Amino acid sequence: MGLDATVQFRVSSSVKEEAFAVLQEMGVSPSVAMQLFLQQIQKTKTLPFVITANNGNEEKEDGYDDWLRARLESTLQKLQSGEMKRYTHNEAMSLLDEMVESRVKSRTK
Repeated sequence: MGLDATVQFRVSSSVKEEAFAVLQEMGVSPSVAMQLFLQQIQKTKTLPFVITANNGNEEKEDGYDDWLRARLESTLQKLQSGEMKRYTHNEAMSLLDEMVESRVKSRTK
C-alpha cells in the first residue's frame, strides 16, 4: 500500500518538541511514528493506549477509589450471577450498529 495521503494537525510547540526528541532517541521519525499509530488504530479499531481522567498530577476526590472498587465488585457479581450479560467485542459492536441503525430509521420517519 503506497503512501498517497497527507495528514496535518496542530499541537502545542512544547508537546511537539518533547515528543520529537523522544522519537529521535528511539530512532523513529515522526512520520513513521504517526504511520504506526494510525495503522494500529485501523487494525484494532481502538486507540493504542488507555486514556485516563487523572494524569497522576491531580488529586483524586476522597472516596473515589472506594467507589470504583465497589462499582467493579458489583459489576463482577452481576456478571457471575448472570444478571448482566458479557459480550465479545464483535457482539457489542454488532448490537451498537443495530441500535444506531434503528435510531437513524426512527428519525427519518
